[in-house]
Amino acid sequence: MSRATWALLVLFSFSRPSFAQPSPGATEALSLGLDEALRLADERSPLLRRAIKELGLARAQRVGAGAWLPANPVATVTLGARRDSSGSSPPSSGFEGTGRLEQTIEVGGQRGLRLTEANRGIDVAQIRVEVARAETRARVRAAFMGGLIAEAHLAHARAQEALSQRVFESAKARLDAGAGTDVDRNLAEVERGRLTLERVHAVLGVEETRDRLRRASGLAPGRSLALVGVLELPRPITASAATLLDRAHQHRAELRALEASSAQLDAAVLRWRRERIPSPTLFFDVMSQQPGQLYLGGGLAVPLPLWRRSQGEVALAEASRELLAEERSIFDEQLAIEVEQAHRVALALREATLSWQEVAMPAAERNLELVTQGWRSGKFDLFRVVQTAREAAEARRRWLELLGALWDATITLERVTGGAP
Repeated sequence: MSRATWALLVLFSFSRPSFAQPSPGATEALSLGLDEALRLADERSPLLRRAIKELGLARAQRVGAGAWLPANPVATVTLGARRDSSGSSPPSSGFEGTGRLEQTIEVGGQRGLRLTEANRGIDVAQIRVEVARAETRARVRAAFMGGLIAEAHLAHARAQEALSQRVFESAKARLDAGAGTDVDRNLAEVERGRLTLERVHAVLGVEETRDRLRRASGLAPGRSLALVGVLELPRPITASAATLLDRAHQHRAELRALEASSAQLDAAVLRWRRERIPSPTLFFDVMSQQPGQLYLGGGLAVPLPLWRRSQGEVALAEASRELLAEERSIFDEQLAIEVEQAHRVALALREATLSWQEVAMPAAERNLELVTQGWRSGKFDLFRVVQTAREAAEARRRWLELLGALWDATITLERVTGGAP
């Protein structure tokens, strides 16, 4: 094989790969688009499923809060015999029995306040489901785009490995024919080993992104996936940081969760204060003493709220309310920093990615073409061609890394602002 043919092989091995190249076994794998992955995540995500079960616990609290009476009735029965040695006539002796039926009732409207508190707890749990759904969808999108990028890297690594094998075989054939040197053959063999290692790392990278997607979507661990999507730049960010911060204050579910938790505490404080109103106990007595003697009566027992007035519970709720207010203040401070940072990083990465895609990567590929032409004319040796080819491959790998970082930054910005920027 001539030097020109060998140079073309090396150049072609570092050419731009096709993102549409199917991976082995794709026909047997589950074809998964982004919309389908998000739908599966809404159904199977562990994070979302746990939040939904917590919502069920909050709804179950309403069952107990809706009880009409605060306690079960109490029935008391006593039986005994009386012996009289006082000398009275007739003596007071014989079998006796007593019975009492008690029922505590509420008179301060505590049931309605318990229901209100339970409803506020349900509101908190529902908002937490929204938080879990937003976090899950962000994880799925990041894992899906990371999977597309990993597949592109793997396709390029496989093409490089296959063509490096052909280059090595050509170098060996040239050496056997006396037209090459041991240096060229050894260099081709080293390059073949390096590209095999790159391919192995790329395979592991694909599997890592698959595992991330399986965890986020709740898919079975052994299910093979074939991602269906186009690898492209995210849409540009046109809103300013101040606009995005205002949007975050309006749409972040965490803020509504803090407000709902505060409302739940307010309802609990009101209930505990209302429970200071004594709940009277109505009772009915029946007593049978000597034959012919029967007592029927009833009464009302009222506990005196002297020592226990829910002061501990109220104090704890007040402290918890102050904690929530402080958490809201801290969240607002951190939210401003988080939005500004995510906005700044996303803009910077977009600029770097576009620059690398439009300037650096084409320059590296053009440089490879020039060095290859110089090698054909005898100006450069094979080492210079291989080194330049490595630089071109590194430029493409760096571009994929920038693209992945840009998608992560964009998704992060969408998450911290509560919607697409």
